Amino acid sequence: MANHGISRNQFEVLSFIENHDAFIFEKRKAADALYISCDCVNEAYQSLLVKKYIKEVHGYTSVTQDGLLVLEPYRVRRAVILAAGFGSRMMPATADYPKPMVKVNGCRLIDTLLDALLSVGIQEITIVRGYHKERFNELLIKYPFLQFIDNDAYDKTNNISSAVLAEKCFQGGSYLCEADLYITNPEIIRKYQYTSNILGSYSRQTDDWCFKMDDNGCIKDYQKGNTFCWNYYGISYWTPDDCDKLNRDWAEVYKIDKDAFWEQVPLQIKKDNYAVEIRPCQKQDIMEIDNYYELCMLDASYHMK
Repeated sequence: MANHGISRNQFEVLSFIENHDAFIFEKRKAADALYISCDCVNEAYQSLLVKKYIKEVHGYTSVTQDGLLVLEPYRVRRAVILAAGFGSRMMPATADYPKPMVKVNGCRLIDTLLDALLSVGIQEITIVRGYHKERFNELLIKYPFLQFIDNDAYDKTNNISSAVLAEKCFQGGSYLCEADLYITNPEIIRKYQYTSNILGSYSRQTDDWCFKMDDNGCIKDYQKGNTFCWNYYGISYWTPDDCDKLNRDWAEVYKIDKDAFWEQVPLQIKKDNYAVEIRPCQKQDIMEIDNYYELCMLDASYHMK
């Protein structure tokens, strides 16, 4: 467990204010955005004023230099993107390109994720590639700082093999993202993170991969299909301690099951080793394009091909 310098509510309010900079702070709007009560927001806000982590000038609230310093240990500086898969359901769009490099209305899928990471200052980004791996070199024109890891076993194993290969990059606190998501709201990528979490949107019923929430706000019952649950999205953050545990547990599981998915390790196979929170998002924040038909519905130009 990380040694936190501020409480959870203080962190949430402080990072919320930092994201908005100098603005008129409204406790109700903050409570709605942070999924905590107005009383908790007010208590955290007042304590941050006392500690001089925030200041009020002419009715406008902003973070002080001391506030930025206390946030710094929670700043995320790296991300690993798993992008080795084939994307067979997207054929013929993936005949010559891997799915993350497919364009939707002129924008590559992976660009929406990369731009969101860049918007919060993350440039230490590693992409694990496999199918048509040379196509990813095209990204270097726009993103020259990218690093690549080649997964030559992508067609023989599941994505746990990509996670195992990323061991040296996935450490010290890191985002772990799947590359085939079309990000419509870049604010789902946050500059600061307090604890390990996975994005999810609430659903009354789904046939897709999902999970439920226990009494502590952590993930339980990860499975395909459920009711009154949270749809799973492949964007997650992991604390330094959990990065170390995942690297160990992925390697152990991979030795005996090369068909496992990376997320099955912390959510099913080794779930007792982790307490992973659900970070709520809206369904419209991310579009999952599962097949060629859905691609055509989003981009009419594919009808002509």
